[in-house]
Amino acid sequence: MFSFMKNLLGKDQQKRSLEDLKKEIQEESTIDLASMTSNEVEMDSNGGPEKSATKAEKIRTELSLSPIWESELDSEKKYTLRFLQAELPEMVPGMISVTGFSMIPQPNGMTVAMFFRNATNKPVRIKNVGLAIYLDDKPFARMRVDLSDMEAIPPHSSRPWEVLFPEESYLHDNFTFSRWKVVMKAGRNSHVWPRTLELDPEMEKRMTDRQKDRLEALTQSLPLVPINTVEVTGFDIRKTEEGNLVVAMLFRNGLNHDYHPEKLKFTISDSDGDVVATGSLDASSIRVKPGNSRPWLIVFPPKFVKKPDADLKRWALSVE
Repeated sequence: MFSFMKNLLGKDQQKRSLEDLKKEIQEESTIDLASMTSNEVEMDSNGGPEKSATKAEKIRTELSLSPIWESELDSEKKYTLRFLQAELPEMVPGMISVTGFSMIPQPNGMTVAMFFRNATNKPVRIKNVGLAIYLDDKPFARMRVDLSDMEAIPPHSSRPWEVLFPEESYLHDNFTFSRWKVVMKAGRNSHVWPRTLELDPEMEKRMTDRQKDRLEALTQSLPLVPINTVEVTGFDIRKTEEGNLVVAMLFRNGLNHDYHPEKLKFTISDSDGDVVATGSLDASSIRVKPGNSRPWLIVFPPKFVKKPDADLKRWALSVE
């Protein structure tokens, strides 16, 4: 516990300047409390009088320590946390948020210190939510966290807490980044993360090692899919000696039922906007389960390739 203090004070426990400490604060992730489920949060009817605020007003939060932090931290560390909390932005009433301020590699994972913030008029207990670390806006680690031990956050308050992201929560091993942030995943989501990758054995046999590598990287970097939509992303393209154009794509299903199209029209364009290849194909063999991703290969014979000499270093795929 309190790994972040070693980071904030430095290896030699030398006190860093307040301006240096301010640079530790990362981007805020907010969620409307009204969208969260009873499994994720609960409003506490006890804990003192309510505070009032109109929607037009902004909430400035105050530091609130859990009982265990209150008893373990000395006055200097409490002052440091109070200073960092005072630098956080004002909040819109009715929101719950998380703001990271320290990320420290550990032998068994990554410890992240963050402020959980309550801009509602009642004490709030955050129980079970998803948390993710993003490096340069790309997901690096994610897991569900039980925060019951943090206890209720008073109205208009920020509560510091540490969470260990074990190595098994990592999505990749790339630690090179210039920015990081913590994102809270909770509520009645408007988006779906197609976590499960469906890879047909026959399809895998036809894929090159390059296509497999690109597919793995793609599934970890793409953003969420809006609910009730299907997104198709091209991730590899190559020409064969026979003049065929082979295109690899990923179907991501945000519907609440199987995606099973009958016929689709595919168009490939180059960086100049010129059509390289186009054609309507029987798509009845494509089936993607709800919330899943599935790669697919299509082959354009030479007669469908309209620009055989196209530069395909940059290309775009459209599907109708």
